[in-house]
Amino acid sequence: MSHASSDTHAAVDAAEAHRPKRRLHPATELIILACSLLLVFGIPSPIVPVIILTGTVVTATVSPAVRLRAWAMTVGLLCLPTLVVLIVVQGLFYPGTDVHVLWQVGPARLSVEGLSIAVQIWLRVSALIGLCAMFGLGADSARLFDGLRRLRLPSAVAYMCASAIGLIPMIGARTRHIIEARQARGWATDSWRVRIRLLPGIVTGLVTAILLTVDQRHDVLESSGLNSNATATALQDHTDGTGQSLLRILTPLVSIGLIVASVTGSLPLPGAAQLIGGA
Repeated sequence: MSHASSDTHAAVDAAEAHRPKRRLHPATELIILACSLLLVFGIPSPIVPVIILTGTVVTATVSPAVRLRAWAMTVGLLCLPTLVVLIVVQGLFYPGTDVHVLWQVGPARLSVEGLSIAVQIWLRVSALIGLCAMFGLGADSARLFDGLRRLRLPSAVAYMCASAIGLIPMIGARTRHIIEARQARGWATDSWRVRIRLLPGIVTGLVTAILLTVDQRHDVLESSGLNSNATATALQDHTDGTGQSLLRILTPLVSIGLIVASVTGSLPLPGAAQLIGGA
């Protein structure tokens, strides 16, 4: 019996040793995420999303909890189609007569004004997707719950938000199971044409599974007493201290100060049109 107990403790210690080490409390990560998005959409200059995107790439590269390939594929699959659409809609067919044309063929013309708007929108969307993808791929339900509780959110709200994060891997696994089941029945699921034909059934199955899961988690929420005012304990051990508490206070203040400085003109940053060619 003691031998089995020692083996169990050894397995737990080994799992703890292989767990990725985190330097920031999840509450601090949430504050940094929110403030970064606030800066991206609060300061009208492409320099800000470029800086944040660069920082996100560096963080995803060195982070032990985020797989760089998965992050890059997620961002690329979502951002590249957006870039093509924005260049066609805004860059080539920007309305207006008083524009600085860089290149023109027939009705399509590449103007500084249209290109600047396309670049600005795409950089903001890319920064948004990059930040959210890094947080979503590097966080789990327990970390998100502990972070939201540390920020004084009600337990019920924190639980539902954490459950939403937990639905992401469930959706991927459910999709793979549906495709494998169709493949076992003789469908050529390697073809994108076949997958498009199967898409309505896949979406229906996913929606049904998500609704059932949300209903079950709501029952768990009520039975566990999270709707009460009782204090919820942290699900994991996190590094925290005075430095991180101060960081959670100073980061929003600095972000708001930068936005105010940009609005009032105290922080003159070049716009997309000026960087492209000057309008």
